[in-house]
Amino acid sequence: MAMAVSAPSLPRKQQRDGFVQIRVAGTPYEMGLQHGELLREEIHDLLGAIGHHVLYGMPGFVGIGARRAIWTIVSLMHGHIPARHRAEIAGIARAADKPYRDIVLINCFDDVLANLRMLGDMLGRLGCSAFAVTAERKPGELVCGRNLDYFVQSAKGDDVWAATNYMKEHVAVIEFAPREHASFIAVGWPGFIGGATGMSERGMVTSALTVSTYRNRPMATPSNFLYRRIMEEASTLDEAVGILRRSQRTQGNNLLIGSGAEGTAIVTEYTPSRLSVRRAVDGWIATTNHFNHPHMDSHYTPIPYQSSTERYARLGELCSCTVDPDDVEDFGAFLINLDRRTPDLNEYCAVWNPCTIYSTLFAPTRGRLWVRVSDRSARTYQEVILGTNDRCSDSHPAA
Repeated sequence: MAMAVSAPSLPRKQQRDGFVQIRVAGTPYEMGLQHGELLREEIHDLLGAIGHHVLYGMPGFVGIGARRAIWTIVSLMHGHIPARHRAEIAGIARAADKPYRDIVLINCFDDVLANLRMLGDMLGRLGCSAFAVTAERKPGELVCGRNLDYFVQSAKGDDVWAATNYMKEHVAVIEFAPREHASFIAVGWPGFIGGATGMSERGMVTSALTVSTYRNRPMATPSNFLYRRIMEEASTLDEAVGILRRSQRTQGNNLLIGSGAEGTAIVTEYTPSRLSVRRAVDGWIATTNHFNHPHMDSHYTPIPYQSSTERYARLGELCSCTVDPDDVEDFGAFLINLDRRTPDLNEYCAVWNPCTIYSTLFAPTRGRLWVRVSDRSARTYQEVILGTNDRCSDSHPAA
């Protein structure tokens, strides 16, 4: 595997192969100001896309009703966002010169759709695959990987892939260095401060996957802020689960949580009222978009999508193979695997599929992750090193 020479020093904002990368540091409000200043144009563009494809895409009274419902849900969730994160959002809004509630919407978007089931079903959203191979397996350290898959149909009536392609083309990787909490890297979009895909300096990894559930709750903490708390506060798997258990939750998710120090990973399967934990077996664990824990599956999951069960089975085949890759980076091939288990299955049953926005591979004990954006087939994994924003390379895991 070729390794490029690391750049000696990079600005706080850099355009990488497929994504923009920035670093922010300081108090919550200071980080927000830096974020809003560095990504002002990108935030304006993202909000314009949300307005076009979602908020103002539906005409007449239907559109008016949808907007009122969206902003009502946002206002109900807002009071449950931790104060320090509200301050960070305020900093972004001021520096980017956009309304505060617009930045809140960016960070609550998936939770809003989950609580507006008709709108969420219409726009789509289900996807994602994640796995972890524990330290008992070769190469002897925890390796986690995730594909974030998302499909958003444009309410404006544009090309069916227009909104999803926009998400692929505007990925942002942000290193957060809070003054009073652990530093971490998150993969998301401009204006987004959550931890749906993240890795902390304490070696904690989060990968969130949507699960379609009923009886969701708008008067609770949006999921991405729970994951942000895990990034900033947790040092062990038990601490991470404790944060989820003690919190009011808006919707159902599967959350793969890895701990480099402990050398293993778990999957928390939860709804607003119930939470169960699955642990790695035979050195690996995987999850997609349905519940597998018997306590969860029997209570909450509707008939799972075939694509979810097939992706889960395919990850199981990859993770349980008898020959492990020689190095961490080689696990990147799992995430871009196009194989389907039987010829009659459609392309959405592959781990990498048309809905994949980006792939991320984590090596938490090394403080490194690799990101590959899916807007073009020629994209390669780009290495991101936690700790400073002046070290990175173009290291490419195996394709």
